[in-house]
Amino acid sequence: MNTSQERDPRDAADLPTSGRGIVVRRDRATRRGVIFGSACILLAIATIAYAVIGLVSAPPESWTLVLTVIGSVVICAPMQVRVGPSPGFPLVGVAVVLLAIPHPDVSPFVVVGVWAIGIVLAQCFVRRNVWHALRFAGLGSLSGLAFVSVMTVTPDGTWWLLPELLLATCAYYTVFLCGEFVRYRLDAPFHGDGWRFSLSPSRVARVVIAVTLAATAMNVCNEYVIPWLERDPDADRTPLIVLLAAATCHMLARRSAYTDVEYRLSAVVDAAVELPLESGASLAAALRARAKSIVDALDVDILDRGPQGAEIGAPVFLGGDAERYLIAARKIGGASFTRDDERALSTLAHVASETARIQYQVDALEHRANSDPLTGLPNYGAFQRALEEANEHRPYREAIALLFIDLDNFKKLNDNFGHRAGDEILRAIAERLRRTAGGGDFVSRVGGDEFVVVLTDLDTLDQAKLNADRIVDALSERLTIEGKQLRPVVSAGLAFSSHREINAQTLVEDADRAMLQVKRSRHDAGLHHGSSVGLSTHRSTRTNEIVARAIENDRLSLAFQPIVDLTSGEIWAFEALVRYVDPELGPISPPSLVSRAKSLGLMNELTRQVVRNALEAAESFRALAPSIRCITVNLELGQISERELGPFVREAAGAHPDLSLCIELNERSLRSATDQLRRDAEALQSAGIIIALDDYGSDDSVVGSLVHFPMNILKIDKSLISNLDDARQREVVKALQGFSDNLSYTMVVEGIETAAMVEVMRELGTASAQGYYFGRPVSFALTRDRLQRHGTRAVID
Repeated sequence: MNTSQERDPRDAADLPTSGRGIVVRRDRATRRGVIFGSACILLAIATIAYAVIGLVSAPPESWTLVLTVIGSVVICAPMQVRVGPSPGFPLVGVAVVLLAIPHPDVSPFVVVGVWAIGIVLAQCFVRRNVWHALRFAGLGSLSGLAFVSVMTVTPDGTWWLLPELLLATCAYYTVFLCGEFVRYRLDAPFHGDGWRFSLSPSRVARVVIAVTLAATAMNVCNEYVIPWLERDPDADRTPLIVLLAAATCHMLARRSAYTDVEYRLSAVVDAAVELPLESGASLAAALRARAKSIVDALDVDILDRGPQGAEIGAPVFLGGDAERYLIAARKIGGASFTRDDERALSTLAHVASETARIQYQVDALEHRANSDPLTGLPNYGAFQRALEEANEHRPYREAIALLFIDLDNFKKLNDNFGHRAGDEILRAIAERLRRTAGGGDFVSRVGGDEFVVVLTDLDTLDQAKLNADRIVDALSERLTIEGKQLRPVVSAGLAFSSHREINAQTLVEDADRAMLQVKRSRHDAGLHHGSSVGLSTHRSTRTNEIVARAIENDRLSLAFQPIVDLTSGEIWAFEALVRYVDPELGPISPPSLVSRAKSLGLMNELTRQVVRNALEAAESFRALAPSIRCITVNLELGQISERELGPFVREAAGAHPDLSLCIELNERSLRSATDQLRRDAEALQSAGIIIALDDYGSDDSVVGSLVHFPMNILKIDKSLISNLDDARQREVVKALQGFSDNLSYTMVVEGIETAAMVEVMRELGTASAQGYYFGRPVSFALTRDRLQRHGTRAVID
């Protein structure tokens, strides 16, 4: 609501009780404000009239001094200082310093009237409103009378000059600020909660001291310095002193104005950066907030009318056809808006308008790029993005389905009725799809006569089938094209997905396959009437269900591969690797198992089972071979964080104090390591958990991972020893071994498959290795049997 607008008191009857109360208080405040303002205006007129009469009846010896005072007050007017925490309010001027110069042949009260004339002229220029200028001059005149009254009643003399001026200055600002406080209280209903009348004692004190010292310096210069410089005790250069004081104030005012301009420019630049990041309602809100701050306004709104009265405004386009205006009303402190305020508001409105215009054009281009021009439905590219989003962002147990629809015999319809009729049929089909699809479903035209619907928020296959039948029945209703009735016949395929897919494109393939099967079967049977839906047994969904059930029922198994000490020829650790064999599908590869667990949101649960089962198995191994005290498991980098599995890993390792748990992190993933993840890794190390850097030396390995991430074990990828006849590979392994020895890392070389490779590793100084030569990953039972038969021997016959 724009609080600057006048409201008819009769409108209060239509408002709630609280609203009527606000209106009544505002009406009363308006009346009191008018009375206070009128009193100030009358006082200003009376003071000026008294001065004019006094000057006419008893002309001064120096009209130059009188005119200089008036001109100097005008020059001093821009010098205003903020003495409160609120921006722009309250402000006090320093023109009072000009009242400190004595006028021997003129009454002090006449001097105040002359000074008030300058105030009125200055404020007319600044506020551009004569009544506002007179109101301000009236309050200034009252404050000036307090100043000269103190100067009149205090004793004269050089030693009394400073305390006399200090008391007079305090009196001036006390009266002025009390008047401003009264005005604030009278206007309180308009202020809202945005600001309060408050003073900064330190700011007020600095202003009082500065004005007192300036007034003292002026008097000293006038009484002593000028006669000394002129070498004439009777020399009088008072107009010069007044002009010098005014010029100094004007210079300081200009400096303050430059600071204000710099602030405004910085704020406008910030707005030019911020506003393009917003759109719609948020753009309008950001524009109002920025404008309110920059022009120090109590109220800023976007209205359908131009500025009225003391308001300022600028045209703004934020969408739609109607011309609107950015309107600022009631400046903080009750002052008038300046030309700089108008320019800043116009600039903000222009930036916001350009932002809205560009956003509109971008949205229009994006709409054309993602829409089918004939039906207005999203096109194939938009469908692909929507399908990916529906698949990726759905909750774990929320199902989706894809309905692939083909309009049968569309070419024959085009041939019989013409292409214009064919276009009408497609538009009618599209409109029916819009009406019958659910609110969260996505409808798209993906080909000439092919449409798809992404059905979301499903629980069961039966629910998906029911929705598909409803849509197909609606499409098959009769329609009238160019005066002729026909019943569309469609073939549709439905693919249902109960869990998040690794590749959502498989849904499209299966639904398309089911649709073609329906079309083929109807054609083979000679059926040309009646639409139908074919159901696909989506293979990916079936595999996802099997993996999810295996994880939820803790059916995963582990295989164990030995890690050996080449020096002693003994096993000192095992790596635990996840395995699963489904009775229906057979073995599911570990990469597929892990990727499906990720897509289903079950990766953390899978890892928990692996860690628990690996530690329990390691306890059994240690009972048979006490020298085996370490078990390693693979984790994703993000899983070590405190938000995910960090606390669980520490707790699980703590439950087996006689074992060392080693977590292997893939070297490629460390590129996304943050400082927080590094701290999480250090916390795990502090809890006694060993960290291994796995697969180092693969195609995209970097040296930075060796020095930037905390670790205890460096595992060398088998690609680095693929050809040990190459001297360069041997030197790399040798260098990495030296690096590990110097930093007290344990280096394990993976991929050892022959006795010859073992000998080369020994020659290069490698201490630990892992590979098929020492044993393939085998089940817990076979690993236990090996330890019972052969102990910790690295190589068995």
